[in-house]
Amino acid sequence: MRNGKRLFQAFLLALLALAFAVQAQAANPDWFYKNLVGIDYVKPLVKVPHPADVLLIDARPYQGKFIQGYIPTAISIPDSEFDKKVDLLPKDKNTTLVYYCEGPTCKLSHSSAKKAEKLGYKNVKVFPGGYPEWVAKGNVPAIGLEVVKDMITKGENFLLVDSRPLVKFLEGSIPSAVSIPDSAFEKKTGLLPADKAVELVFFCGGYECPLSHKSAAKAKALGYTNVKVFEAGEPAWAKAYGAAGNGLKVETGGQEGAFSIEQFKKIMAEKPDSITVIDVRDADEYKAGHLKGAVNMSVNELEKKLPGMKFEKPTVFVCSTGSRSGEAYYMTREMRKDVKDVYYLEATTKCSKDGVCEIIDNKKK
Repeated sequence: MRNGKRLFQAFLLALLALAFAVQAQAANPDWFYKNLVGIDYVKPLVKVPHPADVLLIDARPYQGKFIQGYIPTAISIPDSEFDKKVDLLPKDKNTTLVYYCEGPTCKLSHSSAKKAEKLGYKNVKVFPGGYPEWVAKGNVPAIGLEVVKDMITKGENFLLVDSRPLVKFLEGSIPSAVSIPDSAFEKKTGLLPADKAVELVFFCGGYECPLSHKSAAKAKALGYTNVKVFEAGEPAWAKAYGAAGNGLKVETGGQEGAFSIEQFKKIMAEKPDSITVIDVRDADEYKAGHLKGAVNMSVNELEKKLPGMKFEKPTVFVCSTGSRSGEAYYMTREMRKDVKDVYYLEATTKCSKDGVCEIIDNKKK
């Protein structure tokens, strides 16, 4: 009797197993790859430095999909270009390859996984939820260089944040970026927009730099809802478009925002067109004598014009003593958090009507 009961229970278990197998087969189309993983498997892999024995691969088209948004640390090998880009795959066939594309109805990742298996790769997997699930679960996506360039060119409403140390930022950064070093993130959250829906794009020193990822996670924790990372960072920008500020490496004058007096004199003598000089004194003072090429805009005028002003070159505010120029600098940093290349002259400046000026460093007076 007991044996019969046990046989019956075993029979039921076998039926249940068969039912689950049939259900799973019905849920997954026959074109699905055999080895599937979920987002809980993928998330620990998305870190910098990236695990050497794992490669995350985006099988979607590069222009139309990948650069618009992808899972951080992934490389682009579109399924349509698999054979052309097979050299991007690791030489070690034991490396775990995780393919993804545009969600459960997208065949591209499954197709690429099968091709990789035919090449002899032994640990191939597919994340069927792909990029849509990554974003839907609240994870930070990455974007490509071309998208960042387009956003800057169009003047879109977003904040580009350089997460590198300030010294690196001052050596050269991406136009319109603001400096919020990851190490000082908590102290400089006031530079972030009040509107938590504004798009934030963090970058640092390239694919091996973790700072932008760390800062992006901190911004998400603060409640910002549209956070992204530009993984290629400043090195990719400099390679593609040249250094920011027309290649000008700014030297500071020993305090925040203060332009080096000696560098300023040298630039005005040799390459005045490389910077914009704004004289923030009153009109009568300006007429009495000013630096050649300087544009007159009093502090009161500046406050009204700042919202719509374009900053196409490094901009230096000047006045007669350094007081109003400093006020203009801090006003600009407060009202235009998107502007990076702005400075002031901490100096006493005296000019005659013919444009001959004497610039005296206030620290040496």
